[in-house]
Amino acid sequence: MKDWTAVRDRNMRDDLPVRLGGLAANLSRIKSFAAHDASREAVESMIDESKLLIEWTAAEAEINMAAELAEVQVQLVRWQRN
Repeated sequence: MKDWTAVRDRNMRDDLPVRLGGLAANLSRIKSFAAHDASREAVESMIDESKLLIEWTAAEAEINMAAELAEVQVQLVRWQRN
């Protein structure tokens, strides 16, 4: 299992808008990579990272944004199960 400490530390240094942009980039990469069976492991890792980015970011977001991030996190879990 990957040690996410360095990833968390790096991301938490950024302001909220930058972290949200990183999450958006991850979600875009997931969409792109998911179209290729050979990228299955990369997609798994990006989904895991995205779920953690949401967890770390939602705590500092306004309540409405935190709720939307939680919905995205739930969707990521559903994708992972499928």
